[in-house]
Amino acid sequence: PRLGLGLAKIRDGNLEDGGKEIEIAASLDPNNSLIRSYLGKVYFEEKRTGLDGHEYAIAKELDPNDPTPYFYDAIAKQTSNRPVEALWDYQKAIELNDNRAVYRSKLMLDSDLAARSAAIARVYGNLGFQQRALLEGWSSVNSDPTNFSAHRFLADSYSVLPRREIARVSELLQSQLLQPTNITPIQPRQAESNLFLLSAQGPAGQSFNEFNTIFNRNRLAIQGSGLLAENDTYSGEGVVSGIYDKFSFSGGYSYFDTDGWYDNADQSDKIANVFAQYEFTPKTSIQAEYRYRDTETGDVILRYWEDNRRPFLRQEDKTSRIRFGLRHAFSPSSTLLGNFQYSDAEGDNSDQFSVDPAFFGIPLPPPPLQYFTDGDRDDSAYSGELSYLFRSHYVDIVSGAGYFYIDQEFTFTDHLIWPGPPPIDFGTISNKLDKDIDHYNIYLYSHIRPIEKLMVTVGASGDFYDADDKDDAQDMDEDQFNPKFGVTWYPFDGTTVRGAVFRTFKRTLISDQTLEPTQVAGFNQFFDDADSTDAWVYGAGVDQKLSQNTYAGAEFLYRDLSVPVFAVSTTSGELGFKNVDWDEYQGRAYLYYTPHEWLALRAEYGYEKFKYHKIFNPGAQEIKTHRVPLGVNFFHPSGIFAGLTATYYDQSGDFWNFKTTTYSDADDTFWLVDAALGYRLPKRYGVITAGVTNLFDNDDFNYWEVDQNNSRIQPDRQAFIKVTLALP
Repeated sequence: PRLGLGLAKIRDGNLEDGGKEIEIAASLDPNNSLIRSYLGKVYFEEKRTGLDGHEYAIAKELDPNDPTPYFYDAIAKQTSNRPVEALWDYQKAIELNDNRAVYRSKLMLDSDLAARSAAIARVYGNLGFQQRALLEGWSSVNSDPTNFSAHRFLADSYSVLPRREIARVSELLQSQLLQPTNITPIQPRQAESNLFLLSAQGPAGQSFNEFNTIFNRNRLAIQGSGLLAENDTYSGEGVVSGIYDKFSFSGGYSYFDTDGWYDNADQSDKIANVFAQYEFTPKTSIQAEYRYRDTETGDVILRYWEDNRRPFLRQEDKTSRIRFGLRHAFSPSSTLLGNFQYSDAEGDNSDQFSVDPAFFGIPLPPPPLQYFTDGDRDDSAYSGELSYLFRSHYVDIVSGAGYFYIDQEFTFTDHLIWPGPPPIDFGTISNKLDKDIDHYNIYLYSHIRPIEKLMVTVGASGDFYDADDKDDAQDMDEDQFNPKFGVTWYPFDGTTVRGAVFRTFKRTLISDQTLEPTQVAGFNQFFDDADSTDAWVYGAGVDQKLSQNTYAGAEFLYRDLSVPVFAVSTTSGELGFKNVDWDEYQGRAYLYYTPHEWLALRAEYGYEKFKYHKIFNPGAQEIKTHRVPLGVNFFHPSGIFAGLTATYYDQSGDFWNFKTTTYSDADDTFWLVDAALGYRLPKRYGVITAGVTNLFDNDDFNYWEVDQNNSRIQPDRQAFIKVTLALP
């Protein structure tokens, strides 16, 4: 009774009185492991460093088979700059919890709030063990699709992979819909895709989640971060969040500005959001969210040749979105989710090129023609999705349906001038495209466990896509059936073998978010492709925990794509869509090692190969990239940490050159080195980090950035200092 009374008082916001009740409970029953674990949580909340670890140690000794103290001790060690020890405790908790990363305490009172609030994925992030984090995230979601912390875990893990923005923000949305009321902040940039340079900068690397409490209690919290860096780069982000009984809210604003690494590589990004949730009963809750984004960029993409830089490109987008969501649990094993969104967006894209007159068939001598282009976009869109989740001992089912509608208006203006002498103005041509897109989808996924160490995923989805253009030039009508099959096998302790084959259809999404499962047996379904891209995906992977200190794994993925492009028919001469074949190969391997409780070593290998259509391609006919990051991270219990990563790149391909207007075979190899030194403030008040990306200022290389919405590297040194604070 004392434990229950203490938890009730803490939930009501009275941590001091609630903590005293749990202390009395521990004195009345000193040999109760679970009470000791909760007393450790109280001391953690009160920031009484050392006492929490003492209680967890007693709890471990009293009941060596209870995962509870190991799990909460991992959170405490992570937030006190001891991530290697946190990983060891976390893995022990998983072993004691049927080898699942999804965790629920024996009391079922604080189900997974700790997992999400502390963002245990940050343990892997601090260590640099991102591939292992993805494995745990996939395993967690597949073992319990109704668990909101598992989806948040996977969303955090997806953030390090290129071209997975749809998957990342979709997992975040599913986590939000499944969550109970809580004080976990919704950082403005977390729900946004296509962050461009922001994704490669320091402010994107620190999650506010690890500073949160592990008791869900009435309170108000303020968290913020700021960054200063070279190239006139600065950013700031702040969030206010709170919870009172059945109501929770958060509001935040993020600003990022940089001049970039060369002229016209600047970016300005403003993001704001407000989120509120009300829980009628533990079974039923509703939520609403408003997001606004204003982005202005120049040319921030690497296209291999220096001649391919676009010094006059300007892009500006403004988007407002409002979203309503609901959750109702008919029973602990049966949950219905609903999500409804409206979006209004406008954008402008302008550029200027120098073009050889012969390109247009115009018999003029040099100088080249000046070609001016401008495109205005105005979109309004809405969507509705329902998803039903069912759990049982042998079978889990995720099913749902959705409707997406977008009203698009594009106005294109082209202006051609020959500078002369004498100058010749060929006039202006303006075209308007007015298109309506209707997209329906249905899906059903079943996770079947015929035996203890085997999970089989069988499912299918259907897409019904209709794009109507008033001039009939861009009409598309596609209906597609998408089978899904995956296998996850655990033949031995610490061994995971995965395989999958499935078909996908690039969805029409508002804010890139959906309730449909983002992966099959750990292989991502939704890449940042062109809308209505048809892809068959084949994947195989194996992951092995070799010891408490060593992890290894490898994965291979092949995607056979059919991509719609807008082109002139070679037979009829009419404008329209044409499907062209592309191929994509991906391979990853990793080896992680923690030789000491202060050290984490990692070696990874990444391989990408893209084969594009000979004519219809993004500017390269074939690209092969080998990437080998080697890293060492150091953590001291005093709060000091440091990291050094050297990454080797080897890229070759057939790249288009704007200046010569030809494709050329080329290859380049180079190293980039990043370094950081930081200090974690005592009692979880924040983190201070100073670092340098591209430490040796290497700009003597050519590189094609495949993920053109999220840059991973920059050809310029960037020294920065970043401060993240959490109050109270």
